[in-house]
Amino acid sequence: MTGPYRGGAAGPALYLTFDDRSVGQWYSQRELFLELDARVTFFVSHVDGLSDAEATMLRRLSADGHAVASHGLRHLDAPAFLAEHDADEYASAEIAPSISGLAARGLGRRDFAYPYGRRTTETDTILLQHFSWIRATSPRAADASAHDVLFDPALAHCPRVIAARGIDVGRRGTANPDDSAVVVSLLDGAAESGRSLCLYAHDIAGHDDGMAGGRNFITPERLRSVLEAAVERGVALRAFDDLPD
Repeated sequence: MTGPYRGGAAGPALYLTFDDRSVGQWYSQRELFLELDARVTFFVSHVDGLSDAEATMLRRLSADGHAVASHGLRHLDAPAFLAEHDADEYASAEIAPSISGLAARGLGRRDFAYPYGRRTTETDTILLQHFSWIRATSPRAADASAHDVLFDPALAHCPRVIAARGIDVGRRGTANPDDSAVVVSLLDGAAESGRSLCLYAHDIAGHDDGMAGGRNFITPERLRSVLEAAVERGVALRAFDDLPD
């Protein structure tokens, strides 16, 4: 892999991210990431449940240049929790133990992804006291204005809360509509404008395995196609650690 970007290069980029804790499935694509010189980000929840083998896999991925960051300790719905608790209780229940749990495993935690993508201005304010960048989501229902998710992290006024578009092919046993044209359009928009794009997925599994398991998942074939489409357009494949501090 090339050296860390750390905000030092200009040009369009794809920040591909994965949520939850499908560590073995993520690690199974290590050779693909190396082949395409891709850096991605793994937002990990339930870090206290990581096995030693999973922690080792994540450290190896981190050493390859990928980012490992927080998805909360218990994957809590932040606005729902704060409707019944205060900010200190949220931080002590969900944020502090996620940070310390990652650190205890020798893993980073500079950034955060919202579980379920649910957020408010209040939750943004709380979380930006603990993290540099926050990843939110953009619903597929907003595809008519999908290019709104493009951003430029080099701009001083760039919001630290980034909207991301999901690319899972199935969700809890139900296939998602084919959205390949939308994803290609977004990559074209990034390449033409020089801006960046954030996409997110969860597990990585074959179509039959993913559907049978009722998980949110992307197939290895879809993963390769998205990464190769970015490379073909000169869109760099970067991780959240590459964003400016």
